[in-house]
Amino acid sequence: MAKRVPALSSLQVTRARPHPTKTLELVDGAVAGLRLRIMPSGKKTWSLAMRANGVMRRFDVGSGLGLAEARAKAEKLRRKIKDGADPTADKRTARHKALSALEGVGTLGSVIDAYFTAGNGAYLKTGEAQRRHLMTFFAQLLGKPAIDIRSAQLQLIVDAHAARTTAARAAAYLAPVLKWARKRDLMTGPFELEKPIVNPPRQRVLDEDELRKLLPTFDDTYGRCAMFLLLTAARRSEAVHATWGQIDVKARTWTIPGEDRKDTRTQARRKGRPKEALVVPLSDQALNLLEDVRNIERLRRYRRGLPKAFAQNDRIFVTMNGGPLINWSRWLVANEKRSGVSGWSAHALRRTAATLAGDLGAAPHVISAMLGHSNIGGQLLARYNKSRYRQEHAEIMEKIGNKVREYLEEVSVSLRNARKPRPVDPTFER
Repeated sequence: MAKRVPALSSLQVTRARPHPTKTLELVDGAVAGLRLRIMPSGKKTWSLAMRANGVMRRFDVGSGLGLAEARAKAEKLRRKIKDGADPTADKRTARHKALSALEGVGTLGSVIDAYFTAGNGAYLKTGEAQRRHLMTFFAQLLGKPAIDIRSAQLQLIVDAHAARTTAARAAAYLAPVLKWARKRDLMTGPFELEKPIVNPPRQRVLDEDELRKLLPTFDDTYGRCAMFLLLTAARRSEAVHATWGQIDVKARTWTIPGEDRKDTRTQARRKGRPKEALVVPLSDQALNLLEDVRNIERLRRYRRGLPKAFAQNDRIFVTMNGGPLINWSRWLVANEKRSGVSGWSAHALRRTAATLAGDLGAAPHVISAMLGHSNIGGQLLARYNKSRYRQEHAEIMEKIGNKVREYLEEVSVSLRNARKPRPVDPTFER
């Protein structure tokens, strides 16, 4: 009969001293297979020797542990191994993931990139904008192994962000990425991100006094685009994506391709019917604005040594670096301080244009055509009446342009009068 090994005591573990040239090993009789190894350097590590899949192996328990903690960990480890776990392989995998993460492989950042380049996000018109938003918003997790990221980590970042709208947008953009990644075992879930409660947007319409304050401030890159929105009643995305090839100066029109237009017809999208192009008549004021923008762009290109010729697909409204207008939020904040008009957005200009059209005598069906609505006069009537009321549309655009010009002239006269010196009364005696 084999002699039973006595259990180690805490005093033995504490008093154990290293050998100057070889590793010492103490066996604990209380937990089968538990051993304490003492290196010549003095480091003490615990290990567990037991059979796994018929092979005797040694598993690491930990270093710097007390006797009671080592026994508890060894018993827990024994149960895991009996249930089929392989701690050594798990550690090797974790180490591989960590090294891969340092190289940008298998990280959250690489998963997001993969979704928007090779996954479903590659087919989104706003895919690149969504990818940039996610990369900025979740920057602190981009270098982490994606497989290790949990829903709570993402949720805490969403909850902590000061801007609710920005956080809600990030959560919405990330949801399909997580779903796509889970189906490919790139990430584990479940992921159920909550979007912050965002106050409903105000249906803002600018009044005459506010327009008089705002219009003089529309003299920079974003401001000229904002003026174009007011003069055409277009959506911001349509104006931002507008190209010089879409403008016909002789015909006085701007043709917005169907793919650049917002499509709210869910049923039509389901049936695969493409959105029709919209022809927007351009007023004298709109054409003059475009000519100013063209001259400014020519000067920008000249100063930077760029080709002077305009390509058909060149954007009309670009930054001083030639990039798209993507910082509307920042510009609106700056404009609020400059103009004194708060609480408005670029879309408010579209509502304001529609309101001006009504005040100037446009019929509801003409305003509907001006806004590019598909079902003019309701769905039933639209099945029979396909007219876009182009003449009436052009007339109301000209009236809106004239009204905007009047506001600008009133502001200009007011400023000139404010600068005039007051006349001196000749009868006044000192």
